[in-house]
Amino acid sequence: MLTVRDLTLKVTRKCIFPVWHVGLDLGKQERVAVVGESGGGKTSLACGLLGHPLPGQHIVCGRVSFGRTDLLHLSPAERVQFYYRDIALVPQNAQNIFHPTQKLWKSAREVMAKNSPERLMFRDVTERVSVFSESLELPVALWSHYPHQLSGGQKQRMAVILALLNNPRVLLLDEPSNALDELNRRKLVDFLTAWAGSTGAGLLLFTHDMGIAACWATRIVVLYRGEVVEELPARMIGAPRHPYTRGLVAANIRLGDPPLSRCGIPGHAVPVAQMPKGCGFFERCPQAHSHCRHEIPSLVARGESKVRCFAVD
Repeated sequence: MLTVRDLTLKVTRKCIFPVWHVGLDLGKQERVAVVGESGGGKTSLACGLLGHPLPGQHIVCGRVSFGRTDLLHLSPAERVQFYYRDIALVPQNAQNIFHPTQKLWKSAREVMAKNSPERLMFRDVTERVSVFSESLELPVALWSHYPHQLSGGQKQRMAVILALLNNPRVLLLDEPSNALDELNRRKLVDFLTAWAGSTGAGLLLFTHDMGIAACWATRIVVLYRGEVVEELPARMIGAPRHPYTRGLVAANIRLGDPPLSRCGIPGHAVPVAQMPKGCGFFERCPQAHSHCRHEIPSLVARGESKVRCFAVD
């Protein structure tokens, strides 16, 4: 359904590559989670997939195919029509996407208008949003309010509903549960799973929450410094092969853990500031050897997984 090959993004006027030769696939009814630390390139990748990079970035090379359509070669007018109708994105901090002086139902009307040639009125919009609102325990009356009258969690769920109004075939979600408490986070995950199962849509989640990725996704793609270092079935996340993935799993806090029982990964991820001469994880890797500094490992298949590491047999 969605195929990405060799996608690379560069910061304008700087030799920094937030996304580096990324490839991934998303099939019908598949749930794929892209995981990694903050600053690892997840949001840059999400926007790049739509052919609309973040400000200050541009696409260097690559191909993003939705069926037979190359999303990177759509005109601005074609992209506007394609967005929300066939593929939709719930952006990070989605509660800030609403117009501050416009009632929320009018934002929903703008989205629905992409699939409707007729002028939509308040009743038409509320009838459509009511089904989703009830599933996410949002009073339909909230759609007649202004954004500042709602909590961050309510606006976050409304942003998800906007993305679903036209039943897109692919839904991208960038940290969709950031503003939600644990109970509403679980309800959102269950709702999205049921929605995808009933519509046949593919879901691509970008998150640093390994817990959600492990219990929700069918497949996990691990991103480090904008580069895919491992791809594996979610059921195998307890036994990853790449040292970075093992560090992410070890740092994941679980209910009942003793205080300070989880250890993080030393150092921090930084963008690729120049063309890499070796493994991007070399400085932080407990298994690094001298040749890792100068040689770039390839992403190779190992059973049901793919891993980019010299230390893996």
